[in-house]
Amino acid sequence: MDRPHADAARVGIMTLLAAAVLLAICAPLAVQVARAGEVGFGVRLDSLASVSAGAEASKPLSAVRGARLTDRPRTVPRTGASESGAADLDARFLLYRQMLTQVAADKDSVSRSADNSERAALFAHVSDLSQLERELDQMERLLDAQRARLGVLQRDFAGRQRTELDVLVTGGALEGRVDSVVVTLEDGLRVASALNGTQRESLKHGGTLEVFRGLVEPREQVIDVAFLGEGWSAVGHGFITLEPVRDRLTFLKLDLTQAQPARGITSVMAGSWLLDPELPTVDASRNRP
Repeated sequence: MDRPHADAARVGIMTLLAAAVLLAICAPLAVQVARAGEVGFGVRLDSLASVSAGAEASKPLSAVRGARLTDRPRTVPRTGASESGAADLDARFLLYRQMLTQVAADKDSVSRSADNSERAALFAHVSDLSQLERELDQMERLLDAQRARLGVLQRDFAGRQRTELDVLVTGGALEGRVDSVVVTLEDGLRVASALNGTQRESLKHGGTLEVFRGLVEPREQVIDVAFLGEGWSAVGHGFITLEPVRDRLTFLKLDLTQAQPARGITSVMAGSWLLDPELPTVDASRNRP
């Protein structure tokens, strides 16, 4: 049982007990007051029986002095004790009545407190439901945002990735000997391609050598290029900023035709272009096979 209901039941039982006690005490007092109230004109009725009517009639009119007949009643104040013999009202009766009033007031207070508690509990439940609804809405928004991010990742990585970079080297260096070319990407991938004598001779006669080809991210990034070999190992690294196009093949060409170790890495010419996905074709005919 809840505390408000238990308090209300306790107050009700106390009220019934107090009423029973008051009835038991006040019943004799009520009988005594009723008996004391049997008076006539301030004189008890039993005292009137003892007075002889003849005695009153035997008094001459001269014995009544200062008497005056009038048609209005006159109140005569009494200075002595009441001749009726009526008992004074017991102070406990007033105290019990006051206690009953306090019990009723306390019962009303307990009832109001119980009502307020139930109302507060109801409002708390409604507030909890509102908070739960807000939390569910927030979770739904977070799930929608997560689905959107997963969709972006799926389109970028789960599908067919075709963003590629192809690094080419052409031309022969004017001075020194290039033994290998090292290409390093931003993600730490490092690829070294060695050159033999035949490849170096091919470069001098206009040949092209592929030193790196792989998938890259379609964003702006820096490519680190270094040449190793006689006269080139101490030159240092070169940095090329490049932004590969999504789902396209990007070519980066390093031209060594004017390269000299004395001029440094800046003597190497770099250029880039995109592979055309649709190569132009020419209809064959008798004049052009």
